[in-house]
Amino acid sequence: MRVGILNTEKKSSETFISYKASGCLVENKKVVDEKDLQDIDALLICKNQTFSVVEVCEWVIKSKMRRPIPIWISTTEKRVEEKNIYLQLGVCGIFEDYTIEEIDLAISNSLNTMESAQHMKMKKEPMVLLDPLKLSLNVDHLTISLTKSEYYLFALLYEHKEEVCTYEMLAESFLGKGIDLLGESGQSRVANIVCKIRAKIAQTSDGKKELIKTIRSRGYMLTLSE
Repeated sequence: MRVGILNTEKKSSETFISYKASGCLVENKKVVDEKDLQDIDALLICKNQTFSVVEVCEWVIKSKMRRPIPIWISTTEKRVEEKNIYLQLGVCGIFEDYTIEEIDLAISNSLNTMESAQHMKMKKEPMVLLDPLKLSLNVDHLTISLTKSEYYLFALLYEHKEEVCTYEMLAESFLGKGIDLLGESGQSRVANIVCKIRAKIAQTSDGKKELIKTIRSRGYMLTLSE
């Protein structure tokens, strides 16, 4: 993860960068520029007497408007009112009288924790397996028996997971598999089958798995990410 260091005293920023290889100097100083925020995953603002509270707040607000990233402020000025303003804007922490090494370690620990949390979230994605011989679905080692129509519909969603499958696309797959729509419209038939699959998955997983998401007026999407 790349940490942007913003400081009107360039020498101090360069010292930090030489200590932490992942650091990068934000070239633009007092005025927020979109390009300054493109390639950073976190921001350290080094506040000094030439850097006003308004300018610091502008950086914090615009950084968070672009995308949520952790922001810290380093300062030697002990002003309680300013600290409260920064914290209310969502700053993660304020360093006072810290050494460069201490700041580096504190930020590194926070970023490492964030990365670990992201990896843990990825591991929580449900494991889904299809068994065409048994016409069954296995979700996190729990087996769910499906009818022929339910299996083929879920298999198509799985083939295009994280993509929208339209009602027309799903209904046409039934005809291709020789499954009669039983006089229903394609969309109604698809909706009924999806409802039954959802019920089976919810019953098996105690309602904790919502794998098939409705895409309004278009169709459905199988998503394995939370």
